Amino acid sequence: MKTVLLFLLVFLAQIGSAETFKPYTPDSLKKGDWVVIESVNYYPYIAPGLKEEVPWRAENIRRITIRGTVTDINAKTLTMDYTLENVYDCRNDKENPGFSYFDSRYMQDLVAEENEAGKLIARFTYDRKSGKTKTFKKEDYLYTYTMAYIPFGVRGTGMPANSTDIGADDIKFDRFSTFLFDNFPAKWEKDGTIRLTPDARIVDASFELPPNTEFTVSNFSFEASKDSTVHKKIFIAYPTDYKVGERMTLLLTPGDSIIQDKELYEKTHNMRYMGRGSEQNNFQYSFVRFANIYESDILNLDFDSPDQMKKDFQSRNALFQAALENDDFKNMDPYWKKVFERSEQYFEGMLVLMRYMKATDKEAWHKSGLLDWQAPHFASVNPLIDFAYSTKKPFATCYYSFLYRYSLYKKQELKSDNLCLNKEKELTPQENYLLNKQIFSGFPQYVLNEATLGSIMYDSMLSEIEEDYNDFISSCPDTSLTNILTSAYNKFLPFEAGKNIRESGLMIADSLNLKKGSDRKYILLYLSTWGGLPAPSLQNALDFQKHLESEGISSAVRLELYAKFSDHNANRVKPYKAIPDQQIEELKRKGFSTMTILMREDGTILYRKFGNWLFDPQKPLLQVLQKDLNRVDESMSDFKKGFKEGVLGSLLVIVIIGLVYYFRTKSKRKEERNRRHISELELRAIRSQMNPHFIFNALSSIQNLINRSANQEANKYLIDFSRLLRKVLATSEKKLVPLSDELEQLQLYLKLEQLRFPFSYSFAIDENIKPELIEIPGMLIQPFVENAVKHGIAPRGEGEIIIRLSLQKQVLIIDITDDGPGIATDTDGGFGIRAISSQFEILKTLYNTEISITIENRQEKESVSGCHVRLSIPL
Repeated sequence: MKTVLLFLLVFLAQIGSAETFKPYTPDSLKKGDWVVIESVNYYPYIAPGLKEEVPWRAENIRRITIRGTVTDINAKTLTMDYTLENVYDCRNDKENPGFSYFDSRYMQDLVAEENEAGKLIARFTYDRKSGKTKTFKKEDYLYTYTMAYIPFGVRGTGMPANSTDIGADDIKFDRFSTFLFDNFPAKWEKDGTIRLTPDARIVDASFELPPNTEFTVSNFSFEASKDSTVHKKIFIAYPTDYKVGERMTLLLTPGDSIIQDKELYEKTHNMRYMGRGSEQNNFQYSFVRFANIYESDILNLDFDSPDQMKKDFQSRNALFQAALENDDFKNMDPYWKKVFERSEQYFEGMLVLMRYMKATDKEAWHKSGLLDWQAPHFASVNPLIDFAYSTKKPFATCYYSFLYRYSLYKKQELKSDNLCLNKEKELTPQENYLLNKQIFSGFPQYVLNEATLGSIMYDSMLSEIEEDYNDFISSCPDTSLTNILTSAYNKFLPFEAGKNIRESGLMIADSLNLKKGSDRKYILLYLSTWGGLPAPSLQNALDFQKHLESEGISSAVRLELYAKFSDHNANRVKPYKAIPDQQIEELKRKGFSTMTILMREDGTILYRKFGNWLFDPQKPLLQVLQKDLNRVDESMSDFKKGFKEGVLGSLLVIVIIGLVYYFRTKSKRKEERNRRHISELELRAIRSQMNPHFIFNALSSIQNLINRSANQEANKYLIDFSRLLRKVLATSEKKLVPLSDELEQLQLYLKLEQLRFPFSYSFAIDENIKPELIEIPGMLIQPFVENAVKHGIAPRGEGEIIIRLSLQKQVLIIDITDDGPGIATDTDGGFGIRAISSQFEILKTLYNTEISITIENRQEKESVSGCHVRLSIPL
């Protein structure tokens, strides 16, 4: 009883610190806002072995996903367009061992039909006061799709692998839209909940949806001093694994309310949860051998025979069933029970393939029946739909691990049977990519090829996979996968051949003593954040040195090798140097653990590799080095040969033509160059004034804290201020900076100002905006945010600032609002805003683009006080 009361007290204490939710209502809607609606039709289960109790199922269900977008809004009416996003249909067949399947996202892999995503279904205009429908236009739209029959399980050699068409189905949207979209705003409740028909629900929106799930857990940090208790209320549309901090992952279902026993963890390091949704989380942490593939004892066994594996499977299955039937888990959500069951089947299938591929007596494995494609661990899995029952936890991804192992098995099989494939030679990354497209369909194909291309990027230059990368980005319909790959591509892009190490942003570049214009001298940079320096790594460097000496080029290559090791070993690990802690933190932020970069002495990158550097004289590193040395020699030889063969005469003719053209355009070019140079100097002068102004305000904040004897806050302020100052100085000379850098700089600034005033701020960024891919002029937004703090927050000492970013027809819209007293109509703004106004005019001259700004009081259009600033930046 005491324990329960303790949980209750902790829970209630944390409610006040939970994130606050402000309901979004029809009155809050703006043009461009959207909602995603899912309409569901459940079919009865008719296949043997399947139960209807699984609510979030992928079988026997049809899901129609529709996007509603605000296309027009005024004081009286609201117009929304409804377009088709996706149709998913999966039905079991009672007469055949398989299922009928269709998914419009992957229709190109199943049947040759046109994807009609984005097609208009209906347009409704609503009365804003009553929420009732005023007018509507329903498209006489019949969506027809062909179902494919997919046999249960995966297929082995000689068994049917291709799907067969089994007939068409259709959806008549003119009837469908009436009952679903009629009086849509009237179904919007005050708490932000949108009540639709019983078989429809909102799954996503451009604004925050009402929380439907909450938890109170401990955020366990790798640094013990940073442990904290986290209470959150969040919205989730489907069951998901939700990461909390560095070390915690919760398995959540909509409607869950979970509390963690923190006292138990502090005493025993065991994790236990209470409340709705606790069962699946207790299972994943109590039975790690079934939830984490690397914690499984069976994975590390060296099986003497297939019979031994059978016995171990039987023992494991008995333990697994006993664990699920434990009283602590009898109320587990059927969805998560199925997740764990599916994971076990994929785990066993993966293990069979892994052992079979390594076995010398493959016939024994065939006779054992373990490789039988009708065995439970193969016949029960259906990769086309089972990704709905997979988690994304790194050590629990049995579904993904099986797909990878199965792909290796099928490729090994192809190499054995195909005379065109070299059996001894490993497949190239490009061959792997193309074979995945032949072997798999739908989501499995795309998730494997995303992983394939992602791994290639670590070892190969981006130019080598450009064609496959573009093919994947253009063909993959799953934005979660394309976003992962695009992010990886952009992470590696600064280290591509031809780029300069200075442009990478690495701090180490400042200490490499780069020399301008030197291309006969080279630097080999190696950085490792791994703890300790393994003996093979040291031997690797020594072997590389010896090889350079044997080739007579040791004087041309300077080694800059950095690793993490104990201080007392500093004199015993040469040629390695101790990597600074700051560099370790920087690499971790960038997502790197080790990197090898060969560059010319001027910083031009020739070759790079991420991951462990294994020296091999035959590998690209030395080949690239020799080629670049020879390129210099060959160019000199060609130049001399050109003189002998009369190339000089041709060059003279070209020079004469060029001089004629030059003198004709000299005056015009000089005038244009001078004009642009003057504009650039004016822009730089404005920014050089803005930065001291910005720094002066920050230093005033420090002085304020020191005067109040708030030493701890002042120290924290100084640390954040130094980070902010570094970013400001790093971007001050750049004409354009990534939007992500500008937003990070804004967050630092607002975080600092919060030490002076207890106000809140938030960023709302539309999902179609990729901040790392957009560049804007530096210090463009900050003066307006600073003005909001100065005039909206400072007079009252509290308030809220909201910064919203949206993209409308290739125009980046930045809205900055505060809830202060507003501005006087005759106010000309502070120094920063006056400087920005001048900056706009110069940017227009330099880039021939119009950056517009509007500043108005919110009272003029809204029923609240405050100031609204809108920046419109054409991209």
